[in-house]
Amino acid sequence: MKISTSIILLLITAITQAQNTRSLDTIYANNNKTVSLFFPKPIRQGIVGRSNFVFTHNKEKEQYFGLLQATPGLKSNLLTITNDGQVYSYILKYSKTLPKLNYFIKIEESIGNEIPKEKKVQAFQKHPNTIKKTIVKAKDQYAKNCASFLKNSRRNLNKSKQKYQIRLVIKDIAYHKNTLYYLVEIHNKSKIDYDVNYLRFFTENKSSLTKKSSQMLQIKPLYKHQFPERIRANSKSEFVIVLPKFSVGKEKNVFVELNEDGGERDLGITLSK
Repeated sequence: MKISTSIILLLITAITQAQNTRSLDTIYANNNKTVSLFFPKPIRQGIVGRSNFVFTHNKEKEQYFGLLQATPGLKSNLLTITNDGQVYSYILKYSKTLPKLNYFIKIEESIGNEIPKEKKVQAFQKHPNTIKKTIVKAKDQYAKNCASFLKNSRRNLNKSKQKYQIRLVIKDIAYHKNTLYYLVEIHNKSKIDYDVNYLRFFTENKSSLTKKSSQMLQIKPLYKHQFPERIRANSKSEFVIVLPKFSVGKEKNVFVELNEDGGERDLGITLSK
């Protein structure tokens, strides 16, 4: 592990020295406040050069933002790689006063891509339809699994929340090949149609840097089966949401949020482990 870290730090230094087109921007941090960095693509890897700086991001599921804190010490640098291979590099400095708390990184700030351009072109020319075929195949399999789940589920969970005569029910959960299948029901008991804006899943946990504050991280669905756009008055709809596998420890909950399009009849359910 020490050898790998040394090689990575050498790469950081080499990349920093190679930037002749522009000087690297400086980001200031301290141990009193958390500095947030939002990238144009989800973060795959983030590395700092010295131990007095800490950069954290969600390693269980790729997210667009990372959190930076620092203790007094020498300046360092940050190397971040997003999931599209773009590389971003910045100088880090400790400061008691911070000029900014939030940095919104633009794609133009990338210093390059970890994959040479010619290799990308060659890979695409060799297999131009591979990704598209894989996505279609996966959706077909999800659809079959969801149909089977709807038919064979024992519906033994029945975790629900009702508000404004709208009842949101998590009826059952199934696990299959690194994916989670949530059987959901929305029951509209009112006399007004309910237009669904979105149904979102989050994990809620305590940040390792700001232990007193809660952090909500959205889990993006892989597939939605029979998801309704509208539930008519005095009717209900049953559907399945497919999510990627995620872990829920003792300090985490799953929060499901239902939002009405053009209305205020919103509600949510907290699912504890």
